[in-house]
Amino acid sequence: MLNADALKQLTQLKTDIRSTKEFAEGRVRGSNGKFGFVVLDDGREAFLAPAEMDRVFPGDRVRVSLTEEEQGKLSAELDALVESDLKYLVGEYIQRGQGHFVQPREHGLSRWIFLPPKARGKAQPGEFIACTIARHPFKDGKAQAKVEGVIGKPDMAGIEHAFTVAQYRLPARFSQAAIEQAANLPAQLESVCAERKDLSDLGFVTIDAETTRDMDDALAVTKTDSGWKLHIAVADPSSVIEPDSALDKEARTRANSVYLTGETLPMLPNNLCENGFSLLAGELRPALVMHIEVGDDGALNGFEYEFAAIRSQHKLSYEQVARYVDGDSTAVPEGQHESLRLLDDLSKARAAYRAGHSLIMEDRPDYELILNEQRKVERIDKQERNAAQRMVEEAMLATNICAGNKLAELGAGCFSIHLGFRDERMAEIRALLQETLPEYAEQDLHQLDNYLKLVKTLESHSEPEMQNVLSVLKRMLRPGELSHNAAPHLGLGLAHYATVTSPIRKFNDLHNHRVLRAALAGAALPQLDNADALQQRVTTGRQADRALQQWLCCQYLEGQVGQVFSGTITLVNGAGIGVRMDDNGINGFVRFNGKKNPFEFDGKRLTITRGEERFQLDQTVEVKLAAVDTEKRRIALELVQAGAEETAPAAAEQYR
Repeated sequence: MLNADALKQLTQLKTDIRSTKEFAEGRVRGSNGKFGFVVLDDGREAFLAPAEMDRVFPGDRVRVSLTEEEQGKLSAELDALVESDLKYLVGEYIQRGQGHFVQPREHGLSRWIFLPPKARGKAQPGEFIACTIARHPFKDGKAQAKVEGVIGKPDMAGIEHAFTVAQYRLPARFSQAAIEQAANLPAQLESVCAERKDLSDLGFVTIDAETTRDMDDALAVTKTDSGWKLHIAVADPSSVIEPDSALDKEARTRANSVYLTGETLPMLPNNLCENGFSLLAGELRPALVMHIEVGDDGALNGFEYEFAAIRSQHKLSYEQVARYVDGDSTAVPEGQHESLRLLDDLSKARAAYRAGHSLIMEDRPDYELILNEQRKVERIDKQERNAAQRMVEEAMLATNICAGNKLAELGAGCFSIHLGFRDERMAEIRALLQETLPEYAEQDLHQLDNYLKLVKTLESHSEPEMQNVLSVLKRMLRPGELSHNAAPHLGLGLAHYATVTSPIRKFNDLHNHRVLRAALAGAALPQLDNADALQQRVTTGRQADRALQQWLCCQYLEGQVGQVFSGTITLVNGAGIGVRMDDNGINGFVRFNGKKNPFEFDGKRLTITRGEERFQLDQTVEVKLAAVDTEKRRIALELVQAGAEETAPAAAEQYR
């Protein structure tokens, strides 16, 4: 045994060794192999060997000691687990001999996690399961999980939807209290309407997709001496859903209706979305009604709002209205001809006004995934936007602009804001502008006026270089977000924007109705203190739908390997280009792996070149489907052009 002096000397030696090491904290990042990395707080990356990676999960925050290797590269050894966010995961139940495991489907998590006998519940090998982490592997590399529920078998119809709902923990059921409250509300609507002014004589109609049942807005237009008066009636769930009631809590938890491909997870129970509050033709409904003065030049010259009752005259589809606008007078009831003609004129004036004073979003086609009985993709329909959709869009934009300005004036509400460029990309943006438009390089581009002038200037140039600069800058924008503070929406080029037109689908719209109601009544204005939480739930829903679509699209393309498609470049990085196929809207990646004659990547202009070959954003290319990895949700493409022979083997091999 060591004596006291020897132990003291050993302890001192360990202390001295630690004092000579560099320690740092960061987040673990997984890889396609068994190794990983720690992304340090100062931006550096350190390599984690497989043995170290076995003790952590991707996303864990850890403290590590660092060692500098050859060529200045860093390697890391784990010192302490600071925190682990991974508490829940989904995957496949795997049995190998006497061992039972869950094989996770989380990005970057490639290991199998042990399922002890008492943690398996009624789950069976081969099923998809939802699990919680019962034991973190930091101590000895041995992680354990516990089955919380069975999702289903891989061959179950709709397993992709069920798996995605479980993976993103989307709320799929309402509480019993909310269901009971929802059952009682329709009976109250008649008395609410009886106490309000009936504005049905304005001639409201709904214009939606043919299959839409949750109709939350109706339109009417009248002519004035100076232009038009646009009347927007919006379903009014705030009239009977009280704050902190069971339904309110459910709506707040969901944040919005999640429209997964082939399935809707509504914010409110269907009997309310599709019946009780829906502006069904011939049914009297409570509504927030906004009356907007629109000038001949398309300017918004003022508005008023009230809480009233309306009865929609007709449910019109986009297709019907578009056919009428295109000259088919039989497409809609004769009594709607004049109002729709006025709405068409108004929408064109508004579009022209916005083009001159704000920003117009890019008009892209929609892609509808048509599912079969097994809820897999049967076909993908490409749908160009029609005149009716543009008419409704202009009406909704006008309504939400007016609402945003009013709520900003009141100092309350939930605003849709867009703060422009990502802060971490500003150095690159300024360097690019210094070479192309130096007069903008030092301006504060987070200010609405400066941002508008920059985009308008780039849009006015037809030269390919300037168009590429515009495409690059668009890829450096941060996403829009919800906020309880009024701020500009740079993406739309507006000082304020707050949505009120979908209160049976979006909680922030419901909240804004409550603020407007309180303002009319002279009551205290309700405040929203959870805009960040709402935004996170909205983001989660969008991520879930993208993940589901990617899974379904991979399955759809499995039998089409070798086919050629035209596409548009949507991503450029040092490894290759991302391409969106024009026929189906699906994204894939062309990997450039030619070592003898490599491509050069320009991160400032987002171009990749080799000799005479040059690829940039929004460029049209021909690609061939090289490989599909449905399990990893990856689609490999290869270029169909001279020089593509080097990319073809790499693209095909990357999934083998």
